[in-house]
Amino acid sequence: MTPAPLHRLEACHHALIDALDAQDIDALEGSIDAFRSALEAVHAEGAWRDQPGVLDCIGRIHRLSEAARIRVNFLTDLNQQRIEALAAARGRENVVVYGRTGRAA
Repeated sequence: MTPAPLHRLEACHHALIDALDAQDIDALEGSIDAFRSALEAVHAEGAWRDQPGVLDCIGRIHRLSEAARIRVNFLTDLNQQRIEALAAARGRENVVVYGRTGRAA
């Protein structure tokens, strides 16, 4: 595998994290589209496990994935708290928008 698709994927992770941190919907949608395209390019490239330098890049990408996952979980929790606060202000408590499986409850 050439390192270009992996570097592109790494850059997309940084853009995704920046969009999550900024809570910018337009930037988030754009970064998700770019991320999808970069991931498809990595999948199309094929074998990469036999190159030691590539494994280091994969490790960095994995850490970035974890950082993005943590941010998504935080923002999901924050949105749930806001929904609950709005429901309480309207006199309705225990509003469940999504269940544990991610499906509408």
